[in-house]
Amino acid sequence: MDTKGMGDVGQVPPAGRNEDFIEQLCRAYEAQLIQYLTRMLGQTDLAREVAQDTYEKLHKMYRPEDVLFPRAILFKIATNLALMRLRRARLEKSIVTGPAGMDQVADDSAPPDKRAMADEINERLVQTIKELRPNLRQPFIMAYIQGKPRKEIAEQLGISLKRVDKRLTRALSECRERLASIGIDPLRVD
Repeated sequence: MDTKGMGDVGQVPPAGRNEDFIEQLCRAYEAQLIQYLTRMLGQTDLAREVAQDTYEKLHKMYRPEDVLFPRAILFKIATNLALMRLRRARLEKSIVTGPAGMDQVADDSAPPDKRAMADEINERLVQTIKELRPNLRQPFIMAYIQGKPRKEIAEQLGISLKRVDKRLTRALSECRERLASIGIDPLRVD
């Protein structure tokens, strides 16, 4: 994998033309991104479409100097676009089958024990978020619950993009630490 010009993960990419930045990202992470999206969507051609949409959205929304974690933002945008595709496909399918066809849809709900565990984890997560300091909680909620872009968060809070990124990183770190202290590993929850 060629990561020349991308630096280590977590380093600011070199300032320059947006097209050059997107091209560097594409060369550095395209194979990983397509593989990830193919696993998520189940089809390589659909994964390629979503990857292309990802690059377009990245090009429109971000300048190279605003991106602190290029791989992370690339995969976040791709994940969001893939989830939107999956939701749309599910909605289209339910519209086509109609209410009468819903009886034939398999029940994919989790068993009661898993639902109870998920509810407990969700309650703990909500409590953990509530316990964050206000200057960390506010951008966390805006980014991860309301889905607002970093730029909008920075404008609304009157802080720089770099400060938004630092607060989000700190909030995530504190949430992970607090959840780990009560025996919950958010990276291993089914």
